[in-house]
Amino acid sequence: MSVALAILLLLGLGYLAVALVFASRQDGMFFQPKQILAAEPGDVGLQHEDVAITAPDGVRLHAWWLPRDDGATGGGAGFTLLFLHGANTNLGDRVDTLRFWHDLGFEILALDYRGYGRSEGRATEIGLYADTRAAWDWLIDERGAHPSRVVVAAESMGVSLATELGLTVKPAGMVLEAGFTCAADVAARRYPWLPVRQMIRLGLNNENRVGRLRFPKLLVHSVEDRLVPITLGRRLERRAAPPCRFLTIRGGHAIACSEGGERYRRGLAEWLEALAGSVS
Repeated sequence: MSVALAILLLLGLGYLAVALVFASRQDGMFFQPKQILAAEPGDVGLQHEDVAITAPDGVRLHAWWLPRDDGATGGGAGFTLLFLHGANTNLGDRVDTLRFWHDLGFEILALDYRGYGRSEGRATEIGLYADTRAAWDWLIDERGAHPSRVVVAAESMGVSLATELGLTVKPAGMVLEAGFTCAADVAARRYPWLPVRQMIRLGLNNENRVGRLRFPKLLVHSVEDRLVPITLGRRLERRAAPPCRFLTIRGGHAIACSEGGERYRRGLAEWLEALAGSVS
């Protein structure tokens, strides 16, 4: 065997090994849960309760309940927020974001999915869908929230959980930030040298779902997002059923609350004002 042939064989075996790893470990490569909480709501001046929610398969989930301040008058006053974070973070990384939403007048349920933060279990697509529904049911059944007064705010991968939830429930509306079309599109950008579309089993398919969500939606996307380019957000906009608004901002991926600036705050305030008028 020539040296060149041997090198080609080794490269081929290496490529095959990487492809097999991708095929067998997709959940672990896409969902990257963090267990340690970097901060708690009290670190940013928020009162909270630790909440235990049990998923349908018995997995115990950890969440935070942030009550509304007395006399809250922001655009979220009168609404309850269900907050869904992204794939490689946990609630401890989102306390500033929770402060942002709370300052708008919302009371908030913020969920860590299975495998994330203090929640039990291992992250899987089906499991995370079940966790999100369990959080919704807790809001309605335990807190007595009315669906018409619940807003879902989701970031990145959390958008996929929100759109799946929206197929079976009807909230007042959803704020969907940095959403992608489907897992295959994200993986194809991340691993362009692998035939991921033929191997991937994850769905997380927002593109097939947004056209079936008939409640108000605010799609938010940064023109500077390098992880999920705005072209994917625009595809969601084209597929979305009305009523839907698309808000472009600047800043990094899924951090509109810290980098979206006045354009984000103004656009969100206008959307919340219209939402309040539509459900009053």
